Amino acid sequence: MSGNPLFDTSYDRVFGPGVGLSEAATPFFESFYRQFLKEQPIADAFSQTDMTRQVAMLRKSFFHLVAFYVSHEPSAELARIAVIHHKLGIASEFYDLWLDALVNAVAEFDPEFDQATELAWRWALTPGITYMRLLDRLPSSDTD
Repeated sequence: MSGNPLFDTSYDRVFGPGVGLSEAATPFFESFYRQFLKEQPIADAFSQTDMTRQVAMLRKSFFHLVAFYVSHEPSAELARIAVIHHKLGIASEFYDLWLDALVNAVAEFDPEFDQATELAWRWALTPGITYMRLLDRLPSSDTD
């Protein structure tokens, strides 16, 4: 899938073979949010959020983050999500906490998780996260 065999095999262990993320992935994303919401600033930011809806949205948008790694191009959906996060004023450090929580969820769901697997996931997701982080450096006419 990606040219990163450690990521690809771990992804398959976590989500099953194939590219799409089915409803069966919901427990993974629920675990992710349990990890993510342990951080008080994150918990505060999500205090009024319908978490069932949020998990469903993340399950769908996560694919676009992985696709960015594979294609090296942001999908229209990833660009839309980046703009929304920019307009919401998502702090840069929240992206680090997001990735840490995701890696912790991978560790929970991948029985073969180790340091090399962690690095593979971070390597795969960092390009898309960097794209989202740097969106605020574009001229405002490009993000409105």
